[in-house]
Amino acid sequence: MFPTADTEDIVQVTSLNRKPCVNSDVRDSSDNTQLAKQQTNRELTLNMLVKEIIFCIAVALTTYGALHNPPPKISKHPQAVRFFDPESAVTDWYRGQLSDALGVVNSVDISFVMYYAPWDAESQYVRGEFDKAATVLGDRVHFSAINCWNPGSECRLQNNKIPSWPILMAYTVTSRGVLYKGPRDAQSIVKFLQLIMKPLDRVSSTEDLINLISICDAVAIGFTPLAETSKFYNIWYYVALKAREFDTVGEICFAVVTSESLAAELGIHTVPNVRLMLWNTTKEYTAEDPLRPWNESAILQWVLENFTQPVSRIIPMWKKAFSFERYADGNPILILFTPLNPLYEQIPSYALLREVAMEYYSCKTNNSNYLTSELIRIQKIQRLIYERRNYAKYCESLKHRKPKQNLNYKREIVSHNNKYPWYNATHNTPKTLAFDYLLKHRLAMSKALDSANDEADIVATLAMLQQCDTKVMPAEKEFYDIYEQCEKYEESLAPEQELESDCSNLETSMLPFDDDPLSVENLFHDHQQYLCRIFNFANEIGPPVAPARIANAEEKQNISRVEGLACEKNFTLHMLAVDSVRNHHFAEFLGIDVTNVKDKTAVVILDTKLETQYLLSEEYSAKSVRDFIYNFTHKKLKRYLRTHVEDASHTHYFGSEENVGDESTNENIVDIIDLTTKTFRKIVRTPGTVSIVAVCGGACSAGTTRAISAAARLLRSCGVRARPARLDALRHDLPWHYTASHYPTIFVFSADGSREAESRTYPAAQRVSSSGLVALALRALGPRRHLRVRLALCAATQVSGLDSIYMLSDKKTCLRELREHVTTVIARSLKYWRRTEHRELKAALLRRLQYLHQVSLDLSTLHITDLHENSQKQKTLLNSLSLLSENWDIDVSILSKNVTSTEIRS
Repeated sequence: MFPTADTEDIVQVTSLNRKPCVNSDVRDSSDNTQLAKQQTNRELTLNMLVKEIIFCIAVALTTYGALHNPPPKISKHPQAVRFFDPESAVTDWYRGQLSDALGVVNSVDISFVMYYAPWDAESQYVRGEFDKAATVLGDRVHFSAINCWNPGSECRLQNNKIPSWPILMAYTVTSRGVLYKGPRDAQSIVKFLQLIMKPLDRVSSTEDLINLISICDAVAIGFTPLAETSKFYNIWYYVALKAREFDTVGEICFAVVTSESLAAELGIHTVPNVRLMLWNTTKEYTAEDPLRPWNESAILQWVLENFTQPVSRIIPMWKKAFSFERYADGNPILILFTPLNPLYEQIPSYALLREVAMEYYSCKTNNSNYLTSELIRIQKIQRLIYERRNYAKYCESLKHRKPKQNLNYKREIVSHNNKYPWYNATHNTPKTLAFDYLLKHRLAMSKALDSANDEADIVATLAMLQQCDTKVMPAEKEFYDIYEQCEKYEESLAPEQELESDCSNLETSMLPFDDDPLSVENLFHDHQQYLCRIFNFANEIGPPVAPARIANAEEKQNISRVEGLACEKNFTLHMLAVDSVRNHHFAEFLGIDVTNVKDKTAVVILDTKLETQYLLSEEYSAKSVRDFIYNFTHKKLKRYLRTHVEDASHTHYFGSEENVGDESTNENIVDIIDLTTKTFRKIVRTPGTVSIVAVCGGACSAGTTRAISAAARLLRSCGVRARPARLDALRHDLPWHYTASHYPTIFVFSADGSREAESRTYPAAQRVSSSGLVALALRALGPRRHLRVRLALCAATQVSGLDSIYMLSDKKTCLRELREHVTTVIARSLKYWRRTEHRELKAALLRRLQYLHQVSLDLSTLHITDLHENSQKQKTLLNSLSLLSENWDIDVSILSKNVTSTEIRS
């Protein structure tokens, strides 16, 4: 048989490894190899067939499963439902119709849009506040809400990466969106929209500018004349709009001057131009500077970087923020907690602090000191005038009043701060100023003139009214010098009496205004009703508050002078203002129950360097706050210790209970008292009781609580009145000498009269344990009671079960240490006896030594088996200890000069 190719190859391969061997069995060997090869090929073929069959079965099963399995079950998203009530003033696009919503937005002048997610808790909270704002401003602003979470909706597809909900955007007629970043309450939203509706104040005279400076923290005024193009004006308008993303309450007032003559009168020679008028300086931004381009981003950044104010208004955003961080630079901080309702035109309590702050920061070396003083006096007059206005009474009378058409009434429309620029009227003759003052206050001219006795009095009255007229700049007319006279004169008039028109019967060519909603009278009446609606809405939170007035002239003369104090010391007092209505929890954390203080107004100074705080104890007024700052600057204030605020519903605290009753009579039941600043001294000064106080930074741990309770229980079992207590140092301040450097810190106060002086502190490096606290308490007991308590501790060791040998060893050790302690006390008393030369003192020490030797003798005969109540040896030892206690005290008056009272008593 001829060899196959396979066999030949195999032979060739094997021939390389070994030489062929020729013998008689060569033919048989070839046959065996051929049979083995055929068997191997058969097995390989069978294996391949099995694999192919298995593969075909798997493919068949997979195909069958793919064809017959049902599609995966996917739960459908819930159907979108309305987020706002159908009767709400908010248009709810709850299906996410973004194009339809933006179409409506583009068709109105001003709109406010809320992008929300129905499941979001913040969106659910803002829903109510958004609805309130829509109720107030629904006739002037279009309110819309768009569901941007509905799967498959247009809003969700175009905005699928919104980081948080809700998003609040205001849109103007130019379709430019302004993001709202302020507080999510209705009052703040309404204030923000008021600023959006009127981003710029038109300045048409110097009086308008003075009025803005007197009521605003800063005035950014742009000089953009409308000559050939409105490009510069539009840029300045957009800057005023965009600034409301960072200033939602209107601390910066934006104004515009379009008159070239007025700009030249104010010292502007090149336009466009921007001036930022601050309380102590004025900064200028010109378009001619190549480094300062005239565009929105550059101007806005310049305004925000240069804006400073004497009192910073802090508005926490209810998120993780660092609103107070930039003021914690080592200098003290004064915080005014007062209602900062943004809807009121002025906040007198905040305005008063601004006046005081400007005085405090005005250094005598500053060139602008004179202008600052004038500004302070103008602001004071504006504040006092605002305090005297009775808006509630005026709005109540406006309900029953209808617009009137007469010439004298129209004079009421003209305002000194140009609130109604659409009414063009001027007063060029000085004669009308006095009567204009009467008309603006709705007073009766007849009564004003009848109050004068003769012609000279009438002339004097009119001259005073001319000076009282607020249309004239107060700084020029010395208005502040006669303000009190103007006040008295205004009180003598009848503001309720309406002015009767002398020209009502005159013929006129003017059309009747009854059917004209855009007439001057109807527009003015509508605007007054709108202002009253805003005032009533603001009054829902609380009425406007004002500082207390100075009672008499004597108190006015005793006001402390704070001018320039910031330059006299090596520190500067930062002054802040926080809303006490929305953020009262800040005051509660400082231990101030501001919700129960008069007008919810309180002032506190925090000295971060010394970790102290000081609270204004008097009523907030111009005198008290100045005295408060002056006394702090000269270190005349007493430190205020913050403590628990009762019923602080929005503040989490630990240890607010003031139950300081007697401890339980049962030794096994130990009540741990939660201390406050007010109850701390009462507890530690309780006579005859050892107090174990754990001072923790928050809630005390379970180990610390268990240790102090076990130590008190053990001391009570030995006949010592012990009371455990704990205190949260983060919310309750202690006197200086108890300020803890680490937490927990455990104090042990002795039971004798010198409790605070003899207090001891548990070692910081040691683990807190009940045995360590008992040892520390024994040192606080003094030698007289120390021996008796240690004897009771030795007798308290129980012998039971398998631990009997160990307990017996502990008793022996306890007695041995007690004997060593008595020996130490004898040696110390003997040393004092040898050192003194005073006869009476020597006799007293010798008498103490005799009783000590008797105690030592009785103790040497005591065995561990005698440590029980019926033991005669233990009773004898207790009698000796009683005699020692009666003869231990030594009259301090007979002590020698070279021996201190502490050494003798110990």
